Formats: sequence, C-alpha cells, structure tokens
Amino acid sequence: MQFRQIQATLHSWLGIVVLWSVFLIFFTGSIAYFRTEINLWSKPENFLYLKAPPSSFESAQVAYDYLNTHAPDAKRWRVSLASPRMPFNTLEWQDQNHKYYKLQDPNTGLILTEGRESLGGDFFFKLHYSLYPLPDVVGRTLVVIVGVLFLIALITGIFTHKKIIKDFFVFRSFKGQRTLLDLHHITGVVTLPFYLIMAFTGIMIFFYLLVPAGINKHYGENGIKKFYSEIQYINPPKSAANSALQLKEFSVFSRQLPQQASNGAALEKFEVKNPNTAEALITFDYGYNQLITFNNPQFIFAANTGQNLNSERNLHPVAQISSATYGIHLGYYASQWMRGILAGLGLVGCIMLVAGALLWQKKRIKQQHTLSYNMVAYLNYFTFLGLPFATAMYFLANRILTASLEQRIQYELGIFFISWVGILFIPMLVKMQKAMVVALILTAVILWMTVFSPLVLAPQTFFFNTLRHQQWSVAGVDLVLMLIATGYIFACFYFKK
Repeated sequence: MQFRQIQATLHSWLGIVVLWSVFLIFFTGSIAYFRTEINLWSKPENFLYLKAPPSSFESAQVAYDYLNTHAPDAKRWRVSLASPRMPFNTLEWQDQNHKYYKLQDPNTGLILTEGRESLGGDFFFKLHYSLYPLPDVVGRTLVVIVGVLFLIALITGIFTHKKIIKDFFVFRSFKGQRTLLDLHHITGVVTLPFYLIMAFTGIMIFFYLLVPAGINKHYGENGIKKFYSEIQYINPPKSAANSALQLKEFSVFSRQLPQQASNGAALEKFEVKNPNTAEALITFDYGYNQLITFNNPQFIFAANTGQNLNSERNLHPVAQISSATYGIHLGYYASQWMRGILAGLGLVGCIMLVAGALLWQKKRIKQQHTLSYNMVAYLNYFTFLGLPFATAMYFLANRILTASLEQRIQYELGIFFISWVGILFIPMLVKMQKAMVVALILTAVILWMTVFSPLVLAPQTFFFNTLRHQQWSVAGVDLVLMLIATGYIFACFYFKK
C-alpha cells in the first residue's frame, strides 16, 4: 500500500472515530467566543439597568467598597470591571463554606438580585473544554485525547488530498457524493490553519494531563499551580510581614496606578487574596488590547500597607510560548469583529466535519442495512442536528422558565440534554431523510420562538426594544439567532431537493 493510501485510510477511519466529539468541541467553542454577550442576554431582568459604565477606576472603587463591607472575611475577591461588552461589575468571592457570584451596577453600587439563575454562555464554555457536567479531570482528559487524534486526522488529510489547492476552486452543486467531497475540500482548506492552531494549542494547554510525570517529579504531586506560578513570575510576589490587618482605602492604590497601561489598555479586573489579614495581596490587571500573550500589564500591592510588590514577569522563551498558547486559543486579544471571524471559522469547520461524515456514509451506501452503517447514520443525526436543536431548546428554556424557579440552572441543563437525546425518536418514527428535514424545521421554529417569546412574556426585553435603546450586546444575540433560523430554513430546501 502506498504512503498516500495509508494516509487516506488513516484519515477516513480516525476521522470518523473522533468526528462527533470534535463537532461538539468546536460547535460549543464557537459559541463560547460570545459567552459574555450570552451571559448578559440570559438575564433579561437586568436590561433595565443597561447604561454606559463609568470609568474603570470608578467601577473598581464601587466594587472594592462593597466587598470590603459585605465580605471582609472572605478568602479572596475577584472582580471583573464593567465594560461596553458587559456593563456590570462581576463580583466573585469565597468564604469557608460557599462561593458567591453577583452582578453589580457600577453607577449605583446596587447588587442586581432580580436576574434569573442561568449559566448562560458559560455552559458552552464548560462543555467545550471539560464536557460539563462530567468531572473536570475526566472531561479535560477526554477532550485532550480527542484533540490529539483530531490533529493526526488533520495532518493525514493534508497528505490525502494531493490537489488540495486546485480542488479548492471546484464546487459541483447538487451532485450527491461529489458535492459533499467538494464541500469537504473547500471548507477544509479555509479552516485548516485555524483548526491546526486550535487543536495544537488546546493540547498544549492540557499537556499536563497527557504527560504529568515531568511536573510531578519537579514540583511534587498536584504541582501544576507551582508550575504556572513559576511560568508567570521570576519570583512570585509575597506580602511583607506586618501587623496591619485592615485594607487600605482604594485611593491608596489608584494613586499608584496609570489611567492606561503601556499597551493603551484600561484597568480590567482586580483580585484580593486574604483580605483584612497580614498576608493580604491585591492585584490589578489591565486589558490585553490586542496582546496575544497573557503578559498583560499588572500591578501588585500589599493590600494592608499599599506597598508596591510588583514582581518581574518571566520572559523566558518557554514562558512566552506557554503564555501565547493560552492567549491564541482563548482569544482574549480579539476585538468584537475578530471574535466573529474566529467563531465563523469554527462553524465553517463544523460544516467540513458534517460533509466528511456524510461523504463517509455515502461511500458505504451498499452497507446501509448493517448495524455499523445505521449506527453511524444515527450518530450523525444525533450530533449534527441534535446538538443545534438542544442548543435552541436551551435558549428557549432561558426565556420561558420563570425567573423565580428554584434550581433553575438544573432545569435549563435538563431541558438541553433531554432535548438532545429526545431528538433520536424522530428517525424512529419516520425515514431518516424526512427526520433530517423535521429536525431542521423544529430548530428554526424554536429559535424564532426564542426571539419572539419576550413579546408575550416581557415586551421591554424584545429585540426591537433592545435595538432601539442601542443595547448592542443583547440585540446581537437575537439577531444571530434569527440569521441561523433563516439559514436552517434554506437548508430544509436543500435536503428536500
């Protein structure tokens, strides 16, 4: 067997083994680029408080004063400051028993308690990297194994298509197997650099799950925190011993901070470790502002004395590569438009996966009565049509479940997973071709219902109102849902033809 034939066989079989998992990972990852906007959209009760946020220093002052009053004995505070993308302060703190997560109006200091409980876009982010709700270590390990196999499938795909550039300019519509082959080629070439980079950086982020021996040997068991501390700083900052316990006024720190960092970024978040103790540390982080690495401007102080404790960043090439790996994969550097392009590439890559799976199925049409063929057909249906359907149901559940419902997050997640499994009943009742059309129509209808349900339930949060009040983050989510619903209607006509 020739080298190219070996690569083609490996690409075909390895691809079909990991294809459904890869689709899940890239589909949810594409959505996660806009998880902040979805988080905001998922709490329509807060739309009334959507205003232009004050300066980052004013927002920080409001958050700092609130936490010092209401959570003085917490283990740590974490605050993400209001921005045009998320116009509320996000407060997180932890005591001996609980973790707390609150949204705060930075203009008034008011804690927004009316918002419904929902994971919003964070659900897709967690599903992307840890297959939530699986245990973290189990989910991450499975994701990184799939990533390695997918990377091999990508590389073998390059060797398989010797006319990969020439075939990029050929598309034969409505030609069955040839159409799928052309679609697989075109979308594959368009997304190849993106997928290679994302697969590789994703593997590198979780490398310690694949090869833990090195870190365990040098840093001891569970030494990953020590490793990343060393990667970030040459000498990790520590507060000097002193008898002062109370935190300094926020103005003590703000006087020592620049209005804008050297890269032009504004203050974005701060964290306080061990507040109101002798070991209290406060860290101020400025935005990435098109900075790919995680070496964003940072200032560290002893929180009870105001002493500047800035520690020199580790700029060793290995540390820089590690930081850039995270930065490239997570896309924190990206502007709104850039995140749209990255999410679009992820979804185009999903089309590549769909075309490849259907092509594999078409080539084996003579085996359509075998168990393996039918299993692949059902898995294709379950993944490519079931996951978007379940996602649409998740969004609809966010709108129709009452805000005061107890354990509301569990209901939203339950609706997502039950809908995903439940869609398998459709091909049991009708032929697969018709089941595909039914699934597309159902998904489109549910997406339209999601957008228009506020007309009945909460008219002030309807798309036209958010658009009229220039609430772009939430209006953008509704607009994308409508565009996808329209695309699904067009897809119905294609499947019928």
